[in-house]
Amino acid sequence: MGYAKRMWMEEEARCYHTSSDAVCADCFDDAGLSAFIEGNLEAKACSVCGRTSDHKIAASADKVLQFYLEKIYEHYEDAADTAPWDGEEGGYMVTTYSMRDIVFSEHPNIAPYETCKWLYSLLKDHVVFCDRNWQIMTPGDALKSGWGVFADSVKHTTRFLFFPKSGEKDQSVEPYLVRPEEMLESLGDVIHDCGLIRSLPVGTLLFRARGHEPGIEYSLAKDLGPPPVELANTAGRMNAAGIVVFYGARDKNTALVEATGKNRIISVGGFETLTELPVVDLTNLPPVPSIFESGPRESLRFLHHFTHEVSQPFEPDAEIHIEYVPTQVVSEYFRHRLQDDHGKPIRGIVYWSARIPETANVALFIESSEVEGVPTEYWLKKEPVLRLVSTERNTVLRRP
Repeated sequence: MGYAKRMWMEEEARCYHTSSDAVCADCFDDAGLSAFIEGNLEAKACSVCGRTSDHKIAASADKVLQFYLEKIYEHYEDAADTAPWDGEEGGYMVTTYSMRDIVFSEHPNIAPYETCKWLYSLLKDHVVFCDRNWQIMTPGDALKSGWGVFADSVKHTTRFLFFPKSGEKDQSVEPYLVRPEEMLESLGDVIHDCGLIRSLPVGTLLFRARGHEPGIEYSLAKDLGPPPVELANTAGRMNAAGIVVFYGARDKNTALVEATGKNRIISVGGFETLTELPVVDLTNLPPVPSIFESGPRESLRFLHHFTHEVSQPFEPDAEIHIEYVPTQVVSEYFRHRLQDDHGKPIRGIVYWSARIPETANVALFIESSEVEGVPTEYWLKKEPVLRLVSTERNTVLRRP
């Protein structure tokens, strides 16, 4: 075979057009692509933005295109290889994509439009793509589905007992299937995987509000802190009736708006933490990595969905206790089973307020005996975790 013919055949086999261009990291917004370019610098000029330098600032277009296509083929495949064809209608029976779709519709945020145009000009658009492994759920989708089944199960089927299914999973059907009895452990795994266990440092200020009738004063820790066990008869988002949880907010206004009950007179206590408290923080999730980045992409896809579900507002009617059951069960799992990387038990959950966007609530697994200054029988006393440091009485709350 002649040299020219062999080169022509190699060019035809590629999914991109070879080029002498080079591109710099600044031309991309995607961290994964930018990092690849920074690790493969060869040229002192960028063909896309025109920037030049005395040192190398750009990677060859061929290497960037190869990296781009490697990641594309990790998530998409040639529909002709696996997708079913509808002979009557004349088309594939799954969602398909052209290379134009992938560049401009599926992943348009990796770069400014001009860079995407340059990228597409060097890519061949001769393959009809479909999602890779379209027959099964991705790990992230399996977790979402598993959470939905779990939530429905604890609301309507079984609340206190989860019996393991007999036999092994049918891996040929859904290899990432998450059964209800596996959901809590799977949730704990992705929380660790994504680094969501953090610490509230000593001196963290939390606000707790309590409504009351005119003429009553609440100014003591026993009045403004969590109720004693014998009076914990109200269920909440993170606790079943009879289970004590300290509900607080990171700012006074959120505490006021989150206050339950019909009383318009509200007293607010400011509490500070006396020790470092490991918590599951659902308010500071990393963004979901793109397909060109490393990182727990599937876990984060699920966690962004899960945190939205956890903070859903519900109207205070007779059915609210049912809607809260899934998060109550999760809260108890965090409280009694989950630990941080040092083996310390989790002491609370930080989650988004359902009433005020972008503000945080905190549910601490703390009883009244752990609040400094609360009268407690000597055999029940524990090391104080919270201290009341400020009070504001008779704040009038204008409820909707």
